[in-house]
Parts: sequence; C-alpha cells; structure tokens
Amino acid sequence: MEAAFAAIPIGQSRTGKATYYNDAGFGACGTPINASTEMLVAVSYQWWTSANPNNDELCQGISVEVSYHGRTITVPVKDKCMGCTSEHIDLSLPAIRALGTDDVLNGITWKFVRSGGGGGGGGGGGGACANARNWAAGTPYTAGTVVRYTDGRYYIAEHDNPGYDPIISTWYWDPYAC
Repeated sequence: MEAAFAAIPIGQSRTGKATYYNDAGFGACGTPINASTEMLVAVSYQWWTSANPNNDELCQGISVEVSYHGRTITVPVKDKCMGCTSEHIDLSLPAIRALGTDDVLNGITWKFVRSGGGGGGGGGGGGACANARNWAAGTPYTAGTVVRYTDGRYYIAEHDNPGYDPIISTWYWDPYAC
C-alpha cells in the first residue's frame, strides 16, 4: 500500500477513471450515506492522511468536480475507495448517471475543490453553477442537474423528475451551494 499523499491538490486537474457503487451505511467520514440515491464520491485511500478518517481533511468540505463529454458535476467526498488508484474515483449511482451513463468511464477529468465550487490557483466559481439552467415547471431534469430557482437560489436534482418545484418537492431536490 502506498503512503497517503501529504496534501490535497485543490484545483489541480487530473485525468482518470470513474466507476460507481450503490452501497448504503456509513461512509468514511462517519456520516450516513446511500450511494444508490445520493450524489457523492469515494476517493482513493491514497488521498486519506488521518488515522481516523472522520477527522481527515477530505471530510472537511472537500468535493470533486468531474467532467466527461461536456457534462460537469460537483459531488462531496463522503467515502474512501480501497480498490481505487489515486486517479480513479468511485461515484454514487446518481452521480455517474448525471454524467450520462452507469458504466465505467475512462478519460474523465476531475479535481478536488472546496465545497461550493471554486478551484484554487486562479480557479474560482464555475462547475455546476456556471452551467445551471433556470428552473422551469414541467421540464424534465435528471439526477445531478443543478438549476437556478426563481428566487436566485440553486438546487440539485437528487432524483430524476418531470420538473417538480424544488421548494415543494424536497425529495427530488436539495439546496446547492455555489
């Protein structure tokens, strides 16, 4: 087993592979997860530096921005992938579907970001919020889609839906920070 990396390279673009999983229980950050319904990512054990993963820097507001064939999502780090190399990430089922498939993705680009977007080193905003559409009733949305609601707040579709109102249909939508 390789030693853990000393620092999280915020904003540094990487090329690699994404797989998916759909486990439920507690993630490495010590919080309940359901990878079959929740947008999240597990990153390689090689990135974790704390003996107690609950205290790891990765659990302190770090997300991963993933791009593949013109689609970009930003998902929080909530778990550790013991079978992943440093360039391989394991997305939840809704997250990989938001990239257009539920198969192995080779040639993705991804980077660590502070939750809420941003990239470090001259990066900044961007990601899902920069590509957010204005929400419209009756417009179908797939899981992982970020929309700008009529009051200017952002929401992410946790489940596919036919255009339900994010304020009313909270099972389908979660608030999203940009």
